[in-house]
Amino acid sequence: MAEPKWTLRFKNHNITVLLLVSPAEPFDSIKATLLKALQIRGIKEINGKPVPDDAAGIELGAPLERNNLEKGWQPLAISDGKTDDGAGKGKSSVFNSSPQGADLRDAQAVAFRFRTPMEDGDLEMDLDDPGWDVLIPSYDDADEDE
Repeated sequence: MAEPKWTLRFKNHNITVLLLVSPAEPFDSIKATLLKALQIRGIKEINGKPVPDDAAGIELGAPLERNNLEKGWQPLAISDGKTDDGAGKGKSSVFNSSPQGADLRDAQAVAFRFRTPMEDGDLEMDLDDPGWDVLIPSYDDADEDE
């Protein structure tokens, strides 16, 4: 039997990228596929934010409420798979390193944004976190144009 595949909807500003992924595929691999999809389409920036050259510059977010994306997003705390000393699990994250472990579902929306390198070389979000730039279409928009 073939391994199940999920379609995840990766959203940033007015762009949605559909990716077919394995529920157990590591997020590092998924972020690399997302970056490749953006590069293949020739997308160099999204709403003034440059697309990074490395998938490590992409941060993913899960909706606060799966069925109401307008409520906002929270960062997916993706574990790096490293253990400190083997004397226990250490700090475990609410989220795991795969869609299934992060309690995502097939056809779910996932926000993404780009992190910028800080002076010390690490990729981190600014203290003045701008939030998630995801535009959610609504039916009211169509009525205003008429």
